[in-house]
Amino acid sequence: MYRKLSLILLLTLLLPSALASAEDASVLLQKYNISSIDPVEEGKKLELLEEEYSTLSYQVNTNTMLEAAMELRSEQKKMALIRIDSEIYELSNELSKLETLMNESQQRDVPYLLELDTLYRTAIGEMESKQQERTAWTEQKKEVTVLNHEEAKQDRTKLQTLSPKLEKQKKKYESALGCPVLGDVNAFYSPLEISVQLTSPYGERLDPVTRDVITFHHGMDMRAPEGTQVLAAFNGVVEEAASGEELGNYVIVNHGCGIKTLYGHLESYQVSAGDKVEQYDSIARSGNTGSRTTGPHLHFGVYINGKSVNPGVFVPH
Repeated sequence: MYRKLSLILLLTLLLPSALASAEDASVLLQKYNISSIDPVEEGKKLELLEEEYSTLSYQVNTNTMLEAAMELRSEQKKMALIRIDSEIYELSNELSKLETLMNESQQRDVPYLLELDTLYRTAIGEMESKQQERTAWTEQKKEVTVLNHEEAKQDRTKLQTLSPKLEKQKKKYESALGCPVLGDVNAFYSPLEISVQLTSPYGERLDPVTRDVITFHHGMDMRAPEGTQVLAAFNGVVEEAASGEELGNYVIVNHGCGIKTLYGHLESYQVSAGDKVEQYDSIARSGNTGSRTTGPHLHFGVYINGKSVNPGVFVPH
């Protein structure tokens, strides 16, 4: 705690404006001509896609229900016609029997003949009623809303295509909201408790170990006596605090929006993966570890979206 306070006091004295700014990741990205994602703009795009998806989804659901209703109606019609035809067939048989009986019973008494006549007229009435019912089913008017099956199919295809676009835009919007405040960018001081003294810049150089081949240096090397406090360049979360063959002990801090910083050849580190750090917090001690070092120093790297960039863009040297 006292160490952090002493560092803050030192930086305040050396650079009065160093702690006065609270600039977000877009400020750093602009220095590298990388377009930052505007959350307002991405939010508008997301809103339009969600509206389109909602409208299309409603239409597809409506079409689905209409198709189901039409299939049900068609099945009902089919079953109704089967039932009516069966009843008409039975009535037709009944009428035939009654006609035969009436022809054979002309010599019977009047009451019996009147009874047959009543049965015959009743059957005729039922037959006419069933025929009318059949006509009503067969000549049934089409629904007011007529479903175009081809258009319904196209709507379903559009919805399937739109779904991944919507998910992608959601992630893009969430990413835009995730561009956090880094701290001071425009008046950045140093990733060390001392001012920067450059010993090897970013870019091509003669290999410092073999001295016989040109290699690309993906960071800046700064003079740092062993045990010098190494500071977090910006606000962020420790992604790795480990040891490797070439870099020795190293720390990687994730600052959001695709920005990460690397601190290599450390004597030791005092943070763990998952730790939250603020700008200029002490996170390690500089050293001379790893196979790719020829003396005590700090290797400081900056990566944006997985690619190394020149820290000299914002680091004074």
